[in-house]
Amino acid sequence: MPSGGTRDRRAQGDVIGIVLLLAITVVGATTVVALGGDAIDGVQSSATTGAAEQSMTQFDSKASLVAHGESDTQRVRLAGAANAQRAVEPDAGWLNITVRNATTGAVKERLGNVTLGAVVYRDDDAEVAYQGGGVWRRTPGGSSMVSPPEFHYRGTTLTLPLVRVAGDERLDDEVVVRRGDTSTAVYPNASAGYANPLDKGKVVITVGSAYYDAWGRFFEQRTSGQVTVDDANETVTIELVVPFDTEFDNAVASTAPGGIDANPGPPPNPYRVGVFQPSADELIESRVDECRTDAGACNESAPPGTLVGPETYFVDGDYAGDLDVNTTDGNVSLVVANDFEPESVTVSGDGTFTVYVRNDVEVDGGDSINDGGDAEAVRVVVHSDGDVDFNGKYRFIGFLYAPGSDIDLNGGGGKNHKNVEGGIIGETIDVNGKPNKFEYDPTVAAIDLDVTASAAPRITFLHVSVTEVDVDED
Repeated sequence: MPSGGTRDRRAQGDVIGIVLLLAITVVGATTVVALGGDAIDGVQSSATTGAAEQSMTQFDSKASLVAHGESDTQRVRLAGAANAQRAVEPDAGWLNITVRNATTGAVKERLGNVTLGAVVYRDDDAEVAYQGGGVWRRTPGGSSMVSPPEFHYRGTTLTLPLVRVAGDERLDDEVVVRRGDTSTAVYPNASAGYANPLDKGKVVITVGSAYYDAWGRFFEQRTSGQVTVDDANETVTIELVVPFDTEFDNAVASTAPGGIDANPGPPPNPYRVGVFQPSADELIESRVDECRTDAGACNESAPPGTLVGPETYFVDGDYAGDLDVNTTDGNVSLVVANDFEPESVTVSGDGTFTVYVRNDVEVDGGDSINDGGDAEAVRVVVHSDGDVDFNGKYRFIGFLYAPGSDIDLNGGGGKNHKNVEGGIIGETIDVNGKPNKFEYDPTVAAIDLDVTASAAPRITFLHVSVTEVDVDED
């Protein structure tokens, strides 16, 4: 028969079990309430931020109507959390446009430095803003694009109808958008001498913004160009290259002032001195590097001998000897990593043959390049580290592009022997010997020779305007 002490211990155990069960139930309920509350808060925050994005996108659309003259006034409700901050920040963000020298990078023209301003919605860590004709979202992890800015790049035409924001620094959730007092045509601009098409150089666009990283991704997607992001300064830069027109209407031309010396004179006619022609150095270096590092980029098996297009061939060193080039099925390129000393080059077909030379070019007496061919079919492009020597009874029919090189043309042959048919560009050109006969071939004027190595997208036409809109409480 159980003792009284045993019954007491059992009773105490039952009470303790009930207390523990109640404690577990209370803790569980409290946890569920707490976690559920956090989840509800998160859903509410996400919903209000989403509403803010939608209303800011609507603001974007209506601001565009006002800025581009389709409406005098538009009203917008900036939705979101009731206690969120809404404000105009007139000094937030900027966009800078310059035209630079394609070779040196030196600034040629400062087309504009435009303060963009912004309409900003802030709720704790979430931020939604209208800036530059686009809508952006920023969190502690970075920024993203909600709707694209006013940046339109099609073909070789860039259009920037920029919208600058001014108005009340503090806003409620009902705002009115009005056209401001200023609207400026930045480019083209007849009074400033800015005209289309662009002739040379590169257009550099830099944006400074709290949403710079999203601007950068947008530039990459829309232009496929090289975008530079500076996290420290919160800027992003995109370069657009103006294709250089290499129309050439001289037998010989020097990039150095007074760079042609003829003995005996006068220089071959027509001629010019002090012309501008961009360097091909970066292009040649990039072609050599590509052939060395990319196994599928160039063919190293053919020279010397026959080259058949379409193909790019590579010689990792000097090349000397004969070449038979067939361009019937496509153009042929030859990249020479050191010196190019051809003895005889014949070209057949309707395509072109282009030689990129990293160092010197030498054509000796009796040697010929493209004898009997068309001048426009052959282009020899020379690095500034290299010099060019043509000696004796040589023959060159083509276009020699060496704007950073010293060129010696030491001629010879009978009085009816033409040493050069086509055109030559060098930094300095010495013409020695008699006869040293030249004949300009006008077909080289139409040669399309792009000597820029940059993969940057091309630009020919630029249209930039700035219109101000005022945003105030309704």
